Amino acid sequence: MKKILLILFISYFSLYSFAQRKKITASGQDAELAYNEGIKSFMSQNYVSAIASLDKAVELKPNFGKAYYNRGVVKNELQDYESAIADLSVAAQLEKNMPKVYFARGFSRVNINDYKGAVQDFTQALLQGYKKPNVYYYRGVAYLKLKNYDEAISDFNKAIAVKSDYAYAFHDRGSAKRLKGNLEGAAEDYRKAAQVDSQLYFAYNNLGSVLNELKKFDDAVKAYTKALSINPEYYESYNGRGLAKYAKGLQILSQDKKEEADKIFNDALSDFKKAVNFNNTYAEAYNNMGVVKLKLNDFKGADEAFTKAISNNEKYAEAYANRGTARENLRRFKAACNDWNKAVELGISHSEKYIKGCK
Repeated sequence: MKKILLILFISYFSLYSFAQRKKITASGQDAELAYNEGIKSFMSQNYVSAIASLDKAVELKPNFGKAYYNRGVVKNELQDYESAIADLSVAAQLEKNMPKVYFARGFSRVNINDYKGAVQDFTQALLQGYKKPNVYYYRGVAYLKLKNYDEAISDFNKAIAVKSDYAYAFHDRGSAKRLKGNLEGAAEDYRKAAQVDSQLYFAYNNLGSVLNELKKFDDAVKAYTKALSINPEYYESYNGRGLAKYAKGLQILSQDKKEEADKIFNDALSDFKKAVNFNNTYAEAYNNMGVVKLKLNDFKGADEAFTKAISNNEKYAEAYANRGTARENLRRFKAACNDWNKAVELGISHSEKYIKGCK
């Protein structure tokens, strides 16, 4: 049964300090005037107008490094990252002592998945004296994506040392710790992130995922419920909470308390249904719904749920294996064998024991 994937959050709010507008000191300085108009438009969040003015500025003054820098920053805001990199690269050539150019280009590179290039740019920004916490944070994000978890944690530590209420740094440090197998440390960081920013619903969601891994299912349910109280449409948390309830139900069932376990299973089923109500292509939630229905002996309903999962992900090996079990119980033996064979083909080795009896 596939668990909810880790959500790594990268914030996209404005992170740049613009070069200041210059006072026009003489007539005929059309490039400077266009530059100032571009900055004014940016400050009003009129990005299209800002680009037009900065285009004019660099046309009139081709070596206008600050105009290239600011146009790159505006393009980052517009998520036009490749074009932003082009402008920021020109700015880096023209403005030798402007470290924020490297930070802005590093941010662009993070967003096109050029993590090695991003690390190089953030490092250059630091070498030139740009010591703001966000450069450590984003370099940590790049290291995290490169699976260099120790370097990522080191950078998140530095970001937090400069900014003690840096919620995203706590959150992503937790993600790095989780990927290193330090689940208790990850849980602590997710809690800190949520304490710093009480609206950080994905921190509560990831806390729930870690608590599920730690088999602290009651606490996981509470974490997911907190996430949903902040964002009632966050379907991943319905799925995660359903997983926690299902696991709790299995514990109760192992104590021969079937009636109590069935009640918990039905609660889990309700959560999986809510997940697909908000995202009707959520294959994992359909699969999990089918697993619960198997446990409740609703084999027809389980078959339908697994089929829905497969329709949304035709390579979902676990769903084929599970549907084979549902179809075996429906005495559709040929269809069950077909599903188990498909599961084996997709890499589920434990399905081989089922196909031994298939012809």
